[in-house]
Amino acid sequence: MINHHRNLIPILLVLFALTASGQSPRDAHDRFDRGRERYAKGDFDGAVADFTRAIELSQRGSRNNPLRGQNWIAESYGEDNEATANKIVFIDRLTAAAYANRAMARYLKGDFTGAIADCDRALIINPGLSQAFNNRGVVRWAKGDLDEALSDFDQVIRMNSQDAQAFDNRGNVRILKGDTVGALADFDQAIRLSPRQAEFYCDRGQVRRARADVEGAMADFERAVELSPRSPLAYYSRGAGWYTKQDFNHALVDFSRAIELNSSYSLAYVLRGMTRLRLGQDTEAEKDFAECLRLNSSLKPNVEQIIQAEKKRRASP
Repeated sequence: MINHHRNLIPILLVLFALTASGQSPRDAHDRFDRGRERYAKGDFDGAVADFTRAIELSQRGSRNNPLRGQNWIAESYGEDNEATANKIVFIDRLTAAAYANRAMARYLKGDFTGAIADCDRALIINPGLSQAFNNRGVVRWAKGDLDEALSDFDQVIRMNSQDAQAFDNRGNVRILKGDTVGALADFDQAIRLSPRQAEFYCDRGQVRRARADVEGAMADFERAVELSPRSPLAYYSRGAGWYTKQDFNHALVDFSRAIELNSSYSLAYVLRGMTRLRLGQDTEAEKDFAECLRLNSSLKPNVEQIIQAEKKRRASP
């Protein structure tokens, strides 16, 4: 059976503000800000280009005008595959933040190796940059390197025990490792720290549903919809709860709402197709499965498994 858990991984972009006049070149800071803006708009190629330029300009300013009292680090990385990279001489905090942010743009472009390398660079420059640990954990989670991801999220929590997102991220990794007890504890803590974050209720609800606490799960899903009535994840999650309760009419409404809010939500098409099969709407189900596979061909084995299971169910007396 397909994993009903959300397929969106939360990521953190590092904020940076100049704290002293001349700490780093103004154009480096401008490129950094533009990179964040491009990232927010989904222009990941543009974001990579701007963060790369911010790194270059920040390094140049650090080399030429290091400020007294700043924690400049002399470091040489040797040859780099990027045409724009040079040996690093003096590095400031903006450079570390730009590396951590470029990592996330690279990750969303599918460059996991480059993303992890950027996080590693950021942490060499600034070992106290918790967002770099978080972002590396996110990439490792996506790669399936669960023990390494867990280690990164553990480190974030050691550095900041009030980081709700880190608890949520660690909970998600614990689910994949089969530790539903630990995951539930992490989601509880995430909600205590940030009680108005809808996705945390979705995550806790999925764990409760997996632990056969269907009513507790539905309470979480209802809260998520209440907090974020335009969240596709909230409706998708509640739809999964209705499906578990075999209330297929309500499930169909929620999956349809999730798709209305995000027409590229491949998993919502899968679940709506499953629901329509149970309602005898085979033609509509086939359309949902076809759209799901158009969006995400990797789900083909799941769709085939669902269709075979429905055929077997119908053939049973």
